[in-house]
Amino acid sequence: MSRKEKKGKEGMKRRDFLKVLGVVGGTAAVAGSCSEPVEQIIPYVIPPENVIPGVPKFYTTTCRECSSGCGLVVKNREGRAIKVEGNPESPINMGKTCAVGQASLQGLYNPDRVRSPLVRNPETQRFEAAGWQRGEEILAEKLNSLGSGKIVYLSNDISGTYSKFVAEFLKPLRGKHYVYETFSHEPIRKANSIVFGRDEIPSYRIDKADYLLSFGADYLETWLSTVSNSIGHSKLRDIDHGKTGQIVHIEPRSGMTASNADTWIAAKPGTEQYLALGIANVMISKGLNKVAAGPVAKMVSGYTPEKVAALTEVSADTIEKIARDFTASKSLAIGGGAANTGSNATETMVAVNILNYLAGNIGETVDFSDPLSISGANTFGDMKKLVEEMRSGKVEILIVHNVNPVFTLPGELKVAEALEKVPFIVSLSAFLDETSEKAHLVLPESTNFESWGDYSPKKSVTGIVQPVMRPVFNTKSAGDTLISVSKNVEALKNAFAEKKYYDYLRGAWKERAAIIAPGTGFEKFWEDLVVKGLITIAPAPVEVALSPKVSSVSFSDPKFSGEGSFHLIAYPSYRFLDGRGANKPWLQELPDALTTSVWDSWLEINPAVAAKMGLEDGSYVKVDVPGGSFEVQVFVYEGIRPDTVAIPLGQGHTSYGRYAKGRGVNPFALLPAATDALSGGPSLLSTKANVSSLRKRDLLVRTQYTKSQGDRHVAKTIALDQIGHHNGAHGAHHSEHPDFYPEKEYSKYRWGMAIDLNKCTGCGACVTACSAENNIPFVGKKQMAKRREMGWIRIERFFEKNSDGSLDVRFLPMLCQQCGNAPCEPVCPVFATYHNHEGLNGMIYNRCVGTRYCANNCTYKVRRFNWYTYKFPEPLNWQLNPDVTVRSKGIMEKCTFCVQRISYGKDLAKDEGRLLRDREVLTACEQACPSDAIVFGNLLDDKSKASVLSEDARGYKVLEVVNTKPAITYLKKVKQERV
Repeated sequence: MSRKEKKGKEGMKRRDFLKVLGVVGGTAAVAGSCSEPVEQIIPYVIPPENVIPGVPKFYTTTCRECSSGCGLVVKNREGRAIKVEGNPESPINMGKTCAVGQASLQGLYNPDRVRSPLVRNPETQRFEAAGWQRGEEILAEKLNSLGSGKIVYLSNDISGTYSKFVAEFLKPLRGKHYVYETFSHEPIRKANSIVFGRDEIPSYRIDKADYLLSFGADYLETWLSTVSNSIGHSKLRDIDHGKTGQIVHIEPRSGMTASNADTWIAAKPGTEQYLALGIANVMISKGLNKVAAGPVAKMVSGYTPEKVAALTEVSADTIEKIARDFTASKSLAIGGGAANTGSNATETMVAVNILNYLAGNIGETVDFSDPLSISGANTFGDMKKLVEEMRSGKVEILIVHNVNPVFTLPGELKVAEALEKVPFIVSLSAFLDETSEKAHLVLPESTNFESWGDYSPKKSVTGIVQPVMRPVFNTKSAGDTLISVSKNVEALKNAFAEKKYYDYLRGAWKERAAIIAPGTGFEKFWEDLVVKGLITIAPAPVEVALSPKVSSVSFSDPKFSGEGSFHLIAYPSYRFLDGRGANKPWLQELPDALTTSVWDSWLEINPAVAAKMGLEDGSYVKVDVPGGSFEVQVFVYEGIRPDTVAIPLGQGHTSYGRYAKGRGVNPFALLPAATDALSGGPSLLSTKANVSSLRKRDLLVRTQYTKSQGDRHVAKTIALDQIGHHNGAHGAHHSEHPDFYPEKEYSKYRWGMAIDLNKCTGCGACVTACSAENNIPFVGKKQMAKRREMGWIRIERFFEKNSDGSLDVRFLPMLCQQCGNAPCEPVCPVFATYHNHEGLNGMIYNRCVGTRYCANNCTYKVRRFNWYTYKFPEPLNWQLNPDVTVRSKGIMEKCTFCVQRISYGKDLAKDEGRLLRDREVLTACEQACPSDAIVFGNLLDDKSKASVLSEDARGYKVLEVVNTKPAITYLKKVKQERV
């Protein structure tokens, strides 16, 4: 057949077909082969009066993913909660959220939740479905036959009304209430009791400090209130007249917090207390202390810089410089974290308190008038006693509420075996985790998004918890369950007059309202409380003085079990904490800030050690500790001492759900039950390990396999003393690139961003917020290994070197740059990607035929291709944002600057006959970012914050030499003189 005949037979060239396809949108061409199954649309027969289709409602509540208690505003569309944001009214988080908070709705819609009561069949030992009536009757029968004082209620950190409610429930039964938090910071509480006579955790005001000295406290990850800490960190990083705050972090391993410090000091494991005492010695001996030393002078007199240098492997000059800088500024010293959970943890915190006392920080950056609620949690020592009581048969009924001690308590305690000695265990948890699977009865609790309650994260703040939608499954709040059960228990018949916990809650608040707002009617008070989401009461100032007990403290070397060559640090994960977040796929797919690993565990090891052992990234090793051994892949990391290895906690579940089960290893299972001698807190840094190569290697799945940026200058820095020394704005030192085409003109809006690398901490809150807002699917480990991740924004991490050879970690959020000269646009054969009149690089999904030319031509590699039509298992699909198209197989996608939010805001502004005002529309990443690193706005408005920052002297465009003319300006990270 000739070419001419072949052409006539084909009728249309492929190129012509693609052109036609682009013009008609592809509808007719693909209708028969690629269309979705036909589904029936069921309209409202009688529309509800309070629902306007397409118009969202917003409900305030309080986050209960951890003990921080951030205020939330939940967006609800047609009865479904679809997005979580921070409550601007909350002094805890000021409208910001973390990655865990952004992913919290995946707990509400999780397909692995317990959907109705379950009872264990005594013959098969398997759970069987039971109705609520039967389940509550079983519990009531057990309570009626209970021996006096043999019931224990074990819960997570609860405060406010529910704590009082549990006390009233247990009082007639003479039961005990244990509040268990895996990390309840016992050494801080005990040290404050010893030094100041106050057994509590104060508010540490990072936002008021100019110099922050951290002894292992991972305040940007899991230490106390991380969102509040990040906000303080951002303020400390503000540049004012050429000055900014300074951060020094001391720890054997550089985590995300240390990576954001100006100086990381890798002290010998367990010797941080000596370093603090050495700094205090210099302060007193040089007359730098702002408060009379008193008995402290004698305590620190023997810890000269030279002696401390020998103990800690930190130079005497460094110790003296820290002492001078610490007292010359408005300072704050903090301590804690996994590196300070050894046998001498409380001693370290005593030394940290001494520094704050000598610097005059008490009442300034250390505020005892507003202590945190976690101060009331039971100690790890208390939990050890409870386990022994269960093992010895002293507990007849155990009610477990939102805790998982089988997973989080050290394996040496053998909690699972102890639970077998308890005749009857009731779980009020929403998941069949490792502890709930040991229960005889499961009465599943509704999540905090489906329940009424309140929570006081600190003395001055109490947040309301209210349902933001109807329960997804056949579940009840724990309060409703216990009230219902109490009606059939003889000892509890007169305990509660209320029929629902909501009535009990209102009654408690009615009593409070009479004191807080005596002139306001309760209904008005209650309505205002629910609308605002919280109430704040200014705490009364307190007098804090040095306690005589302080002089009784003696300081000792840390104790380690095992004869291994490495100190093993098991540190809490900022994604999963103690493992509670492991069944949320967005968190599993959120890359670790430093390793960028996903869906797994890893062991961090120093490069010099790895080279000697012949290890590379992904090599398998066997880790032997006194409690057993485990196999894990390694990540070769310069941010850890040669005598130390580290592994994150939170993975290694044997149950809990499909996204958590069988992923990684659980270090808790092999840790000893050692405690800090003074506080009774867990001693996580108490083990020495042997590490041996298994001589096999596999891909350690990550989102970034390069560690350095080479000579590309993607994440730039500038010395503090160089700011303002360049003439003009960021582009002044570059000549304009010649262009064949005229500049694009925009009439009303040119959307753009400014991203401050001096504030970005790499936390990933923006990544999860983007996924939640834009219906971004999770693809799983296998697809991630093939580099098929779908996130529209990624945090690029680069390991560089400072001039002295020390580690310099840089983070850079990378998303679509909305280029003025976008290289993706001209190569699309069907015009699926185009440049709109407001400067956005738009996507028309139903035109896209998946050639992937645009992704190949993208300078920044921010486009994502749908290799499959990814599914959201029921009911995870309930969270999908109806304002954003759910993409299917063969479609390219990328960041849109949340164009649906822009459109919604413009519609509202149009109704008022005006243009959008600055800060009226926030992108999802910007709204979540706890460090205020991302600013979005109209670049045509000279007064908009984004426009002003885009002209900052630190500003630059990534890879601007290729003349793509990005709409995103990055502000260089500021480098200061290292200690």
